[in-house]
Amino acid sequence: MKRKDKTERNFLLYSLTILGVYLGLLSTNIHYFKVHQLRLVFIFFLTNLFFDSVNIKTLEFTKGKVETSAVFIVNIFAAVLLNPFEASLVAATSGIFLKLIKVFLGEKYPISRYIFNFSQLAITTYITSLLFHGLSGQSSLQNTFAVLLSTFVYFFINNVFVFLAVYILSRDDIRETAFKVLSGPVTSMALMIPVIAVIYILYQYIGFIAIPVSLAAVLSIQIGNYYRYRYYEAKLEHLKLLAKSLEEKDEYTRGHSERVAELAKKMARKLGFSPKKVDRIYNAAFLHDIGKIGIPDHILKKPTILSKEEMSIVKNHPVMGEDILREVDIFNNRESKWVRHHHERWDGTGYPDGLKGREIPLPSRIIAVADVYEALTSDRPYRKALTEEQAREIMIKQMSGTVLDPDLVKLLFEILDEEEKGEEKKDDD
Repeated sequence: MKRKDKTERNFLLYSLTILGVYLGLLSTNIHYFKVHQLRLVFIFFLTNLFFDSVNIKTLEFTKGKVETSAVFIVNIFAAVLLNPFEASLVAATSGIFLKLIKVFLGEKYPISRYIFNFSQLAITTYITSLLFHGLSGQSSLQNTFAVLLSTFVYFFINNVFVFLAVYILSRDDIRETAFKVLSGPVTSMALMIPVIAVIYILYQYIGFIAIPVSLAAVLSIQIGNYYRYRYYEAKLEHLKLLAKSLEEKDEYTRGHSERVAELAKKMARKLGFSPKKVDRIYNAAFLHDIGKIGIPDHILKKPTILSKEEMSIVKNHPVMGEDILREVDIFNNRESKWVRHHHERWDGTGYPDGLKGREIPLPSRIIAVADVYEALTSDRPYRKALTEEQAREIMIKQMSGTVLDPDLVKLLFEILDEEEKGEEKKDDD
């Protein structure tokens, strides 16, 4: 059995187990369904369906970068105002209904993901409701505390389910999986817990109208995030197109930035950075030569040694790159600085600022190592590409500790050795 098939089978078993647990809960609690609550159940169902639809579209566009989701609030207030059976039914049926619409419209959606999504939300909402009704009492303060604790538990259980799902599907180590799962939800939880507390306090004073009004406010935040990231993505894609168009002018540098970015990403992951920071380093590496747009073609493409004046022009490209990236607010003082310093040397003789050793930002040092390796192993007008072994010898014996961070040089070749062993193992299988 292929590894991918085995992974999918394991995830399907995981999803079916969650579904089985939920069906067991339904079968033993169906008598809790109250006919007089049907109108409230239907209201929560429609509200959940609407916000789930908005949230899915937003996350698809922004690649999961939206931090707030009104769906969480709907499920938690369903858990508070309905009994556990009814609240879980709202979470499950809205998820099922939306996915059925998407499937009917022709979208291919793996059955295992389908089962996992609505089952884990239903169980999470059920436990949250059970906890709230067990903790709530007569006093407003006690009920507010119960809402806060229930919200925390909702996020915790949801993240545990998602963590196990990502771990099974990605086959990453536990630490990397934790980074993937927690980088966004931790921010969401920090934002949502006080928001939900405020909504509940308003609900106690002005009644049910507090919930739709507050949800509308959260939706406005979500839409704001949508357009903020849409602007960011558009700017980023524009800069990447500029970087690619610059490389397309010279067959020897075509694809250089993308290859450097991939190497930098692998090194950043190996160092244990969060997925968000890994992405930032990847983008900075992709755009590390963007400042060369301001350098004349006759200098960039010159096949012989550059004159002193020409070299001074080339050495200005990290500063020009910083200036370009600073035009994007989200890059200011991070990616822009990393690009500025990617030609600094470990011994302090680099440019533009002559930084030395650990004075150089770590992402800049990562980009420098990836940049040198990619340049050595690619064809240039004045020489053929070196082999990995030749590049290794030059980088370790001549550049480690002088031009490049010795620890990062070692790290790069550890990664390449691991990949080679992985390929050999795959061939054996």
